[in-house]
Amino acid sequence: MRYRIDVYQTNYHTNSLSDNTPYTTSPEEGGYVSFPKKVEGHVIRERSKSFDDFFTQPRIFWNSLTRIEKQHTIEALSYQLGSVNSESVRQQNVDMLVNVDKEMSYIVADNIGVNRPSGSQVLVSTIYPSLSQANTPKYAYSQKVGVLIGNGFNGKEVANVLNMLKEYGVFIVIVSETLGTVTGKDGTQFKMEETFLTTSPYLLDSIYIVGGNTKNQNKFTYDVNEYLTVAYKHYKPIGVASSGHFFIKKSKKTIWPKLFLLVTIRTLERNLSLRLPSSDSRKENSLNTFLKKR
Repeated sequence: MRYRIDVYQTNYHTNSLSDNTPYTTSPEEGGYVSFPKKVEGHVIRERSKSFDDFFTQPRIFWNSLTRIEKQHTIEALSYQLGSVNSESVRQQNVDMLVNVDKEMSYIVADNIGVNRPSGSQVLVSTIYPSLSQANTPKYAYSQKVGVLIGNGFNGKEVANVLNMLKEYGVFIVIVSETLGTVTGKDGTQFKMEETFLTTSPYLLDSIYIVGGNTKNQNKFTYDVNEYLTVAYKHYKPIGVASSGHFFIKKSKKTIWPKLFLLVTIRTLERNLSLRLPSSDSRKENSLNTFLKKR
C-alpha cells in the first residue's frame, strides 16, 4: 500500500481528504505480485501444543501490576461481568479467572453474585516491570491539556502558559461553549477546537481553567464544574488562570475541602512526576525566565 502524508488521514480508498490514498501499488511500481507454485502435503485441523497454555501470559501480566492497577483491573472485570444477565456465563468466567489469580477471582465472584471458584492460579511468578504503567516514561511531552475558556480572559497570561506548554510538546485543546473564537480583554483571540459536547474530561490528561464570559453563562459554569469534578476525582492536574478563580472558590465551598492547584509549568511537572524531554539548557533557562515573570 502507498500512502501520502497529509493533515487528514483516512483508512479507505475513495475519499476526498487524502487524494484517494491509501491505494494499492501496482506490480510495475514494486507492489505485491502473486507467484504461483505447486504445494504438496497433508492438511489437518490441529494446533500447536503451545496454544494450550492459556494462562501463563495473563498471570505474568497480573504479577507485574501495582496494587492500584490490580484494583482497577478487578473493578473493570466486575463492571463487565456484572453487566451480563446470565448467571451461568458470569460463573463460567469467574471459574476461568481463578487460573490467573485466586484472590482476584474470589473478589470478582463476590462482586457479581456468583460462587467462588475452585482451583488455583498457574504456578508462575515471573514479573516484567515494563508491563506496568507505573514504570512507563513520564514526560510532559505528548500530554493533552484541555483549556476551558470564555471571553474576557487575560490574553498575555494565557498566551504565555499555552506557548510554554507547546514548547515542551504538550497538546493543547481549546474547549468552550461553541466553536468559533474567544477574545481576551487585550484583544487576544483563540480558535476553539472542541466544545463541551464534542469532547470529554475523560479524554484529557489535564485541564487549564481560564474561565470567562459566554452567551449562556450558567451552562458554561455548569460544564466547567463538571470537567473540574472529573479531573479532580481522577487525580488529574488542574491549572487555573487568574480569570478562573471563581470556579475554585465555588468548589472549595460546595465540593471539596482542598483542591490541588497547579499555577506554573514547574508545579505541573512536579505533581505529574514528569520530566522535561531533554536537559537542553536553552529550554531550561527560558522556563526559569518565564517562571520569574510569573
